[in-house]
Formats: sequence, C-alpha cells, structure tokens
Amino acid sequence: MSTDAKFLLGLGIGVALGAAAGYILATDKKDEWLEQANVFADKVKANVKSAIHKGKNEVDDLKEDIDDIAEIAKKELAKQ
Repeated sequence: MSTDAKFLLGLGIGVALGAAAGYILATDKKDEWLEQANVFADKVKANVKSAIHKGKNEVDDLKEDIDDIAEIAKKELAKQ
C-alpha cells in the first residue's frame, strides 16, 4: 500500500471516528452509550486478565514439565 493510500485510509478512519464521537456526544442517549461502552470495556479487561492468568498457569506447567525431564535426564546420565 502506498504512503498516499495509507494516509487517506487513516484520514477516512479518523473522520469516521470523529463523526461517530460527535454524534454520540450530541444525542440524548450519550449516557446510555457511555454506560454500554464501559460495560464492554470491563468485559474486555476481564477477558484479558483471564487470558493472562491462563497463560501464566500454562507457563508454570511447562516449567514443571521441563524440570521433570531435566531430572530424568540427570538420572539417566548418572547411570552411564
């Protein structure tokens, strides 16, 4: 994608987001929209925290497996 195309795409996205933000702030339902956005953000944050926790558990399990394999390898080498 050329530099001009990237610039125009970015400009178009910026204009669209600006128009959407202006519309939301100008409507009577802005408090409802902001509440929905906050609920969505909270769900995303909870999902990210859950994914991080799951990832940490997977890493811990992997470390334990590596330690077990290393211990077995040491025992086998000691026999020789």
